[in-house]
Amino acid sequence: MGQHAAPRRPLVGTRTGAVLLGALYGLACGLLDHGAGASSARALTVGVVAGVVAAVVALAVGRRLPVLPRVPRAVVTAACAGAGAAFLVALSDGGSTARAISTGVLLAVAVGVATLTLSTPPRRR
Repeated sequence: MGQHAAPRRPLVGTRTGAVLLGALYGLACGLLDHGAGASSARALTVGVVAGVVAAVVALAVGRRLPVLPRVPRAVVTAACAGAGAAFLVALSDGGSTARAISTGVLLAVAVGVATLTLSTPPRRR
């Protein structure tokens, strides 16, 4: 009876997750840009810059997300997911601006609803 569950530790830390996310996102951006006809140097530059920006945003958001209330947490995660998806669609071959925006908005709504539905109360520090 008096046993308590061990505290849950995340699979990866915030910094490791941010670096991995940035690397994968930068790779996807570089490959999509190169596949759309850009030179290798431009695709590499776009990939590196997008990866660094994604890693910095993920690190900043990842550190503050656990203490945010439910609604702001849903808005932040929805905005990040929508903006990231819209940029990937904009880089792809033949992706129009309207298609990129609509894809970003649809994904943002889906992520926002899922975050509101599945989120737990914030941790107190």
